Amino acid sequence: MTTTPSTPQTGSRRRRERDAFSDKEAAKMLGIPVTKLYRICDFFDSDPDDPWDLIEGEFFEYEPGQARKRRFYEEGVMAIAKYLEESEGGSFLARLKEFFTHHRARVTRALVQRRIIQVTQDRSALVIRGDLVFLQQRSVVRVLGTNAKGMVGAVRRIDEESSGLDGAEGLEIDVHFANFDDSDGRHWSQRGISRLARTMHERGRITKARKAWVKAVADVAEDCFEVQRKVLESHEARVKVAMERARSKAKACAVTQQKPNAADRNPIELEAHHLFDAATRPDLAALDDNLLVISSALHRNFHKWIGNRSCEPKDFVDYLLRNELTHFEGSPSTRVRQEQRQQKLIHRLELLQSRYEGSRLLY
Repeated sequence: MTTTPSTPQTGSRRRRERDAFSDKEAAKMLGIPVTKLYRICDFFDSDPDDPWDLIEGEFFEYEPGQARKRRFYEEGVMAIAKYLEESEGGSFLARLKEFFTHHRARVTRALVQRRIIQVTQDRSALVIRGDLVFLQQRSVVRVLGTNAKGMVGAVRRIDEESSGLDGAEGLEIDVHFANFDDSDGRHWSQRGISRLARTMHERGRITKARKAWVKAVADVAEDCFEVQRKVLESHEARVKVAMERARSKAKACAVTQQKPNAADRNPIELEAHHLFDAATRPDLAALDDNLLVISSALHRNFHKWIGNRSCEPKDFVDYLLRNELTHFEGSPSTRVRQEQRQQKLIHRLELLQSRYEGSRLLY
């Protein structure tokens, strides 16, 4: 049996979960050559005191082992797009005005939608109430590309505006934010996030690069959250369909090879087991490859063995090797075939483990 890959280091996992764009992908979205993309980066880097600033770890990251090759986060792409708009807004945009208007709008929406999809992967960090999606503050910080200090400053400015004579919109509980008894800290809705982003853009003491990102969030976040809310609310239904599809396609338990037979006094039942736990990996809950059809008795035994811990494919491999190898034994004439079946099943589980460990699908 091959060795199950080890868990990636925290830093590499964080990079994969944020899923930065390659330089080619960023250049394609911006409609410029890669060489021009790097010329702009060099210009940004040449003067640390100018308003254009790309900060490593916040706007981009270097490719491992390559000091000159970069991968760009959403904020970085937006900052360069804003720079192009300001620096080449004359004949450049005049010739391609309609194209860039629609192109930049598509890019802006795609970038913000992508970030919202990422932060809503953890269902424990959000609450859906009516048509509002409330996120925990740490997720809101990621959407805004800021930190706790930036959040506090934006809230303070909104409070100052709403208490003045101009009648600016204030923050309303259960509309812009909410406090839930079974969750820690304040949660913010898409309306609250858009309000914070607009304030940061208009009054925040931040660089032009940051302003470009929060302006994009202010413009499209509410629409993007509405799309994602519908996806999240249909999640359970899609998971049930996937589980039923897996059960209907299976003819026997993947481990014991037992088949349901209505004529038996106690016919076995087949169930779809989530190899990556559905609660901790909702991104994989409706994925066919993540479902293994086994007998209900075997399913119960596995979860009794693993206890309250969340499970992964490598845990099922461990369980098989410790407890269920007898199902892959047989007479001398069938032993080779049974060993091949065992190897094929373990290979499938190890491949799933290596493919998705520390790397989430966006749904």
